[in-house]
Amino acid sequence: MASPHQSTGETIMLFAEMPVLDYPQTILRPLRQDDIEPWFDYLTQEAVYQHTSWNVQSPAELEHYAWQTERFTDSSALRFAIADRDTDRLLGTAGFHTATPVNASSELAYDLSPAAWGRGLATAACASLLRWGHSHIGLVRIQATVLPANQRSIQVLVRNGFEREGCCAAIARCAAHRATSGCTAIYRRNR
Repeated sequence: MASPHQSTGETIMLFAEMPVLDYPQTILRPLRQDDIEPWFDYLTQEAVYQHTSWNVQSPAELEHYAWQTERFTDSSALRFAIADRDTDRLLGTAGFHTATPVNASSELAYDLSPAAWGRGLATAACASLLRWGHSHIGLVRIQATVLPANQRSIQVLVRNGFEREGCCAAIARCAAHRATSGCTAIYRRNR
């Protein structure tokens, strides 16, 4: 289990083990500084941009996701690289936003380079993170938000046992839907 430790009013999360991606030719590893440029490159492609809440204008805006030596706190965005096992090339990212041991909940998020679409990577990465989140961090509730038009992402969630919980208007300012009030679907999976 992750060990929450109190220090200056926030919970520090110490992980005894990292999630393992059970998928041929790919690994989950810490997101590094040298991943930032390729991550930015695919996040700004229209095919990715239109289905996400990402609105990054420069690689510098992503640098805080690269793992540092400091500990993760309960307000950290815990993001892993999905990488090719042989070349170590970044294929995507997956992780949790605001993992809160106190509430035993978190939001799952993931993205892939279009070159990696259709191979089952997002489904496998989510499955690995769900197992790790429930067993190692002790999460009871894991949720994800997705635009209803993003059917590929919805299928990733459904394959991983998520159920549609509802819809929130304007929960995130999504790139392709700024001009409309829109609806963001909320999916959840409880342990």
